Order: sequence, then C-alpha cells, then structure tokens
Amino acid sequence: MEEGNIKRQITISGVLVALISVILVFVSGVIYASIKEAQEKDAQKYMTEIVSQYKNIMTAQINGDIQTLEALSTFIAQSDTIDLEFTLSRLEAESTRNNFVRMGFVTLEHTGYFIETDGKKYYDIDIGDEAFVKDALSGESVVSEVMEDKLSDDKIICYGVPVTHKGKIIGALTATRFTSIFSEMISREIFDGIAYLHIIDQEGNFIIRSQHAVIDKQMDNIFDEGEVEEDTQSSVLSDMEKGGDSFTTFRYKGEAYWTVFIPIGINGWQIFCLVPQTFLNHNFNTLLLVFLCVMSAIFLLFIILFFYIYSILKKGQKTLQILAFKDVLTGADNRNRFVTDLPALLQEPLAHAMVLMNISGFKFVNEFFGFEKGNLLLRHISSVLQGNMEEGERYYRDNADHFGMLLYYNGNERLISRIQKIQYEINDYTVSPNQDYRVNCSFGVNIIQPEPGNKSAVLPDAVLNGALLALNSVNGNMSNPIAFYDKAIHEKARKKIEIESQMHAALANKEFHMYLQPKYYLDDKTLHSAEALVRWCTEDGVIHYPDEFIPVFEENGFITELDMFMLEEACRLVSSWIEKGLEVRPVSVNQSRIFFYDEDYLDKFHEIVDKYNIEPSMIILEVTESVAMSNLEQVKMVIKKLHKMGFSISMDDFGSGYSSLNTLKDLDIAELKLDKEFLSEQSTSPRGKVVIESMIHLARALSITTVAEGIENEVQLEFLKRIKCDIGQGFYFAKPMPVEEFENTILRLVSDK
Repeated sequence: MEEGNIKRQITISGVLVALISVILVFVSGVIYASIKEAQEKDAQKYMTEIVSQYKNIMTAQINGDIQTLEALSTFIAQSDTIDLEFTLSRLEAESTRNNFVRMGFVTLEHTGYFIETDGKKYYDIDIGDEAFVKDALSGESVVSEVMEDKLSDDKIICYGVPVTHKGKIIGALTATRFTSIFSEMISREIFDGIAYLHIIDQEGNFIIRSQHAVIDKQMDNIFDEGEVEEDTQSSVLSDMEKGGDSFTTFRYKGEAYWTVFIPIGINGWQIFCLVPQTFLNHNFNTLLLVFLCVMSAIFLLFIILFFYIYSILKKGQKTLQILAFKDVLTGADNRNRFVTDLPALLQEPLAHAMVLMNISGFKFVNEFFGFEKGNLLLRHISSVLQGNMEEGERYYRDNADHFGMLLYYNGNERLISRIQKIQYEINDYTVSPNQDYRVNCSFGVNIIQPEPGNKSAVLPDAVLNGALLALNSVNGNMSNPIAFYDKAIHEKARKKIEIESQMHAALANKEFHMYLQPKYYLDDKTLHSAEALVRWCTEDGVIHYPDEFIPVFEENGFITELDMFMLEEACRLVSSWIEKGLEVRPVSVNQSRIFFYDEDYLDKFHEIVDKYNIEPSMIILEVTESVAMSNLEQVKMVIKKLHKMGFSISMDDFGSGYSSLNTLKDLDIAELKLDKEFLSEQSTSPRGKVVIESMIHLARALSITTVAEGIENEVQLEFLKRIKCDIGQGFYFAKPMPVEEFENTILRLVSDK
C-alpha cells in the first residue's frame, strides 16, 4: 500500500510536474510571443523616430537651400534687366555663405552662367538637356535627381527656382551641392554604429549610399542581394509607391535585420534603415531561459530590463531634443525651437513685442578677458532674461552674443522700462575684478499687433527680420540703444537694397555725373578752383543727391569705386581744359577713408594723373576731419606720400566733429575747409566769431590756406573777409552746376580776360 501510494504520489507528482511544465512552456510561449511582438513594435517605433529625425535634417537642408534661392530670385528680379556680372557676384557671396559648390543663372534659351565658391566662372554652358532646368523655367522650384557634374564629374544634386519679373519668367537660378553632404548626414553612427542608412527611390534603387553598408560590394537595388520573400518585396514596393512608411525584415547570410522605409517627400526618395535584430533584442533569449528556470526571476528581470531600456530611450530622446532645441552653453532655447513655436505663440489675441539684442563689443570681451569670461557673461545674460520673463513669454539665444525675446506689449513706455531693467541687470555683473568694464547692449523691437478676423499665421521670418532691421539701425549707438521697427526703417532698408542693386549698373552706364562748384579768393573774388560733387542722374531724369546714396556706398565699400571714377573724371576734365586752351584751375575731389588704409591706391592715383598727362597739383584731394582723427599716424604717412607725388591735400568739414587743433600741427595739409554748419552756428555769436577768427589766424600762421563753405549772404562774406579767410564757396557765389555750364559761365570768362 505504501509502495502503491508512493507510486501514486510519484505518478501524481510526475503528472503535476508535467502539467506544470506544460503550463510553464505554454505560458513561456505566450510570453515569448508577446515579448517578440512588443519588441518588434518598439523597434519599429524607435527606428521610425530616429530615421524621421534624419529625414527632418535633410528636408530642412533642402528646404533651406530652396528658400535661399527663392529669396535671391526675388531680389534679382527687381531689376528690369539682368546684369550677369552683378548677379554672379551676388551668387558667389551667397554660394560662399551657404557652402554651395556653385550657383548660376540660366536664360530662357537654357544657357547657363555659373560661378563657383572659389570665384571660378563658366559662361555659355548649354544645359538644355537637364530636366530640373526645364521644370524651373516652367515656374517650379525643383530638386534634381542625383547626377554626374558636367564640370567636375562628381555626384551632385541641383536646385532650380524660376526668376520672375512682373509675372513673367525671365530665367532661373540654380545651386549645386555634392551628394556627399547627404552621405555624411546618413553616415553618422546610430545604434552604436551597427545600423545602416541609405537613400533609395520608390523602386528600391540606391540614390545615395551610406559609408556604412551591410553588403560592401556595389549594388544598384536593395533587393539585388539578401533573402527577401516576394510577398515582402511587393508589400514594401507598394507602400513606397503610395508614399507611406514600411517596416519589415531582411535576411543576409543568416542574420536578420529590422528594416524601415520613411519617405523624404522629394522626388519619391526614401530613407532606408537596417538594424540587426540581435542588437534590439539581444537579451530576449536570455530572458526566456531565465523565465523557464525561475518564473518570478524572469518577471523581475523583465521589469528591470524594461525600465532600463525605457530610461535609455527617454534619455536618448531627451539628448536629441536638447541638441535640436537647446543652446548647450546657456541652457536656453535656441533659434530652432523659438522659430518652431513662434506661430503658435502669436495665436494669442494679444499684442507682442519681438525684441532682438546683442552686446556691443562682445568680440573685445573674448579677446581681452578670454573665452571663459565671455561664456560666463553669456550665461549671466541668459539668467537675466529668464528672470525677466513673465508667464507666457519666451526668450532664446540665437548665436554668439545675439539673444531674442517675445514679450507681451503694453505700450512703448512699459516696454522700454522693461528693456532698461534688463540692461541694468546685465550690467550688474563683473567681467573681471581687475577691470571696470561696462556691458552695453543694443535692442531692436518689432511690435506685432493682433488682427481681428485674420486667422492666417504670422510668418516667423517677417517678425524676426523687422526686429533685426531695427537692431541694425542702432548697433553701436550707446546714447539711444533701443529702436522700434517702423515704416522709416523698412523704407531705409528697401532703399538700401534698391541702391545696391543698381549702383554697379549705374556706374557702368555713367549715370554718376560730375557737378562743379567754384571757389573764389575772397579779397578780389577771382576764381581759385572748383570742387567736384557727384549727382546720380537716372535714365528717367531723376537726380539723386549724395546724402541719399553716399552713406550706403561707405557702408558696403562701393565708395572706393565711385571715388576712383570721380578722380578720373576730374583728371579727364582738366586735360580737356588744357586741350581747349582754357585757363586751368585745380579741381578738388573727395576721397574716402579706405584709400588711406591701402597704399596700393596711391599708385593708382599717379597712374590716372599720368594717363591724362596733367600735373598732380591740378588735383586737390579732400579728406574729411573724421578720417584724419580715426588713425592719425596712418593718415600722416599717406599724406606725406601724396605730397611727394605732387598732390595737394585739403581737410574737409573741419569743425563738424570733435576737432583737435593739434591735428593741424601734425598733418601736412595745404588747405583747411571750415564746415558750413560750423560757420553758420559760430558766426552768429560774438564768442563764435572769436573762435572762427582764431582758427583762421592759426591756420595762416601754419601756412595753411583757409576755405569757408556755405557762404550764403553778404554779411557772412564781409565777416570772413575781415578776419582774413582766404577762399570761399557757397550759394552766394554759385550753386553746384554741370561741367558744361561751369565751362561756359565761369571758366571761359576767366580765360577771356
């Protein structure tokens, strides 16, 4: 009985063990299937998120390039005619700024004119066989397929946008990038460097291959190698044709790979990503074995592993988000995050102020105190801005010393008070304990008022550009560092663009005309010389005066070309007077500060004078007081060389700035011109008259001829004659006049005497 009971117990125990084993095996199988399914879904979600980020990077690059071309097309199309050289020079600048291989302009006859980043130019290139060019000339903004560069044999993609003037396509702009930029994007290590990214078309053909590949040999199509079932292949091709995502399994040499296909949205291109299944579920088999041995331990380890993987994913996702939307140095939002959120922020039915700020002389902080001090200052500024944000407001760091804020707007007075508070708190920071350095900031403000009934989104670029234009208008202005964007600033920017787009053509078309204003000896009113003044006379008969365009030319450097043109015109004019037998008088020509920093220009001066076979003494070079004061030693050296060459030097606008009488001692000038505003202000008071008289006596003692500008009446003339001023000019004698009128009414009278 006992033996029977033992057998029965053994049997029951065996059955129970078997039953438990079956249950465990069944439960293990169910759990295995569940884990496998969950693992596959997580892999699909994770891979899709990662690949989508690469897709966003690529589309951002492509869309940014297209937008750059479209903006440049709009700018170029403002002119009635296309100045190829001017266009190519602008394209070269944009190509350098955006790291294009080259940019170009294509005519309606499919003839291309290209310029590379290094300045190399190509003319009359026939590209009529390029499909993207045809699409661009048909009015589309397009991206080409990958193709071989005709000019370098490298693999490239091209962008094309139409150039439209008054609703009519007049050509197309193109830009070229090596495919290597996209290859580098997809060659970055992901999943510890064992995942692989490629760009393919909707048929599975490789467009751009990563530097990392499962199969090293050259392949044209992803289905050429590996073990892919026909049903899987058909399903993937169908998903790609419909423009949807696809997720499946590929096998190669016995190893299984998770694969995901994400459409880029351009030319039917897809991002194709492979990750070994063993990487994403390397603990799966171990977990299953542990589960079969100790069920509780399996569950415990599974939970631990689950939360471990979840924390890694969250950490990785957070890291990517920080890199994409956070400024690493300060911890503030970056421009990408701000621009992304800006349309939603402006949906509130409240007025906002977009404020951009930068630090005046921040480069000096880095150079003088060190980059670490500069970084600490930037962190301090970020902390100040954060502390001044009200609920619902945002701030961000753009780059270098540029920050931006979106504030609620409750009137100019309140806004200015807040900005001044921010400036004060920024200054409440010691850059160095050994130096009392004041941190000065400039602010540009663009007010955005809500428009009732208008539900269209405000364009971030328009909001930021308005604030940027306002900021640029006060950069370096410490007395009034806050500017509000308004129609005047907009018009100034528009006028500047208009001037810059026309200045080269105007110079080539000789639209800059020389006007002459005579200068007379005050004691006997005989002619001494003439000052050359410039007028911009457009084809439609409009005359633009210097104060409209000279500041723009001085800012962009075109003033050097205009000054050289005026110098040559003056030399040509003096030469023509000699040929006509007229009694020649010197002509004074204004020169910009740039000439005094480049000694090569001095040789050009002499070449021009020699070209027209005239004496350098017939040309008086005028330098403004501000130029002389900016770099006295350099100016002294250049003036000495000009004197040695035979030129006469005149200091113009003396008294318009912070004049230094010591300058007269140091500079070997032949002529001193009193600024007309200085004359009109000082000659109306007894003390002012004493100042002018003293200046003239001092100049006479230094053997410097004095010239008074802006003489408008007999009273001023008599005063200047009494204090022994040598020469005068102004409306009292004659207004600036065209060269022909000067010859007929002024110079011939002198010659006939």
